[in-house]
Amino acid sequence: MRESVRSQSVSFDRRHVGIRQKDWLPYALIAPAVLLVSVIVLYPAFTALRVSLFDLNLLRPSETKFIGLGNFTNLFLTDRIFWSSFLGTLRWTGCIVVVQLALALPVALFLNVNFRWRGAIRTVVLIPWVVPVAVTSVIWVYIFDANFGVGNEILVRLGIISAYKAWLIDATWSFVALVLGMLWTGFPFMAIILLAALQAIPPDIYEAARIDGAGPWQSFSYITLPQLMPTILLVVLLRTMWLSNHVDLIYLLTDGGPGRTNYTMSLYSFLLTSIQFNLGYASAVAVVLAGMLLVAAIVYTRQIEKIREYM
Repeated sequence: MRESVRSQSVSFDRRHVGIRQKDWLPYALIAPAVLLVSVIVLYPAFTALRVSLFDLNLLRPSETKFIGLGNFTNLFLTDRIFWSSFLGTLRWTGCIVVVQLALALPVALFLNVNFRWRGAIRTVVLIPWVVPVAVTSVIWVYIFDANFGVGNEILVRLGIISAYKAWLIDATWSFVALVLGMLWTGFPFMAIILLAALQAIPPDIYEAARIDGAGPWQSFSYITLPQLMPTILLVVLLRTMWLSNHVDLIYLLTDGGPGRTNYTMSLYSFLLTSIQFNLGYASAVAVVLAGMLLVAAIVYTRQIEKIREYM
């Protein structure tokens, strides 16, 4: 009798220990990833939020003081440069995302067709994406240089312009140069992602539509585009977030100029930190930008979920 009771208690203890081990195993497996994300993402974000509540300038660290929402009040009520950079961020992000998508979609459709040298062309299309942005900036600086730029030389030889022009000191053309540079370096990412989504569409759907009499345009409108829509929304969200935080091409190509015509919020925050050493105010700009991107991410994510539920 005692042996049976003892065996039951031992088996119960083993089951209890097994349950505890089974419950904690998933948490133990994801703990390194959670720790890494906390160190790399959450801690810097919390630090930026905390610093934004202080008047903190590295040129006068002894005068650091807590001002609460003072930085944000100055941003929204008195800082014209902030509002200019806010509009510049919308213009920069909106123009490039729309044009990149309009360029990447037909390229992806073309690369999805089975033809000779398709693999080589896919590799060539991807090259601008893997080129460092610093190198891209140097390339486009030489293209638009006022004295010996390749762009000026080609346009003069074609008779489009009569003399070399300083493109990067013109408010309109400097923005065009930035857009062209970012289009060149960014659209391959969209094209490759859309190509992967195209290859995931079952060919049987197109075969059934062809049997029912659907033409190429009907197949694209009622099959390809709806199937691509979740991927399009996702890639638009990613590019929106990356472009909103983009600094290097704008800074290296035009330095945000002429004047402040090409300022974005991320560039403004960067210049506040690197030139004025005003960490508190720069952190406030970064926090506002992060809040905008968070709202955009929530809206895009809900739209993606709705489309997937409908499909």
